[in-house]
Amino acid sequence: MVLLLVCSDLHGSEEALATLRKAEKTTRPDAVVVCGDFTTYGSADYMRKALGNFEADILGVPGNCDTDEMLRMLEESGGSVHAKRVKKAGLDFFGFGGGLPSSMNMPFEVEEEDMVAGLRSVAVRGGVMVTHAPPKGANDLNRSGKHLGSEGLMGVVQEFRPRLVVSGHVHEARGEHAKDGTLFVNPGPAREGRYATVELGQTVQARLF
Repeated sequence: MVLLLVCSDLHGSEEALATLRKAEKTTRPDAVVVCGDFTTYGSADYMRKALGNFEADILGVPGNCDTDEMLRMLEESGGSVHAKRVKKAGLDFFGFGGGLPSSMNMPFEVEEEDMVAGLRSVAVRGGVMVTHAPPKGANDLNRSGKHLGSEGLMGVVQEFRPRLVVSGHVHEARGEHAKDGTLFVNPGPAREGRYATVELGQTVQARLF
């Protein structure tokens, strides 16, 4: 059995780091998975703190509010799964970060076709998929009831059938959703004290905190 501590959307919060550090000491995960938005428009000082916050290895992707520098620091730490596949604790992790283009012109936005192509190039059947943007229809409803997820990302899920898909971005869509052998988890925003643990054994089970 592999235990993951999953979080997203820290947005530069010192309180988030403290909460997650305490959660790690309590749960003793095999790895910490961060689904992006470590920062809001980038902060090298905060990124260093986040990357050094845990005893377990970090695996993560940048969010739409992160910058290229944040991705570079994540890659230099050895923890990036952005457009990469990484083996950890016997599991294949693959991912792609950033958000879809928006009218707000956030620092890390990617055209959907490029996001899908990058993700497909590293995807593996039965692995753990890590994105910032959610697949459409899975933990992606905003307060108005609109789906903000990506049809293209859901297409990758349907093609490769990962056991677990973790994402963030839509803060109010915290939750878990199982479909066709895949468990989708949005841990909610860490800056509001939210996170999740996921156990992967013969089954995949999540707990939201």
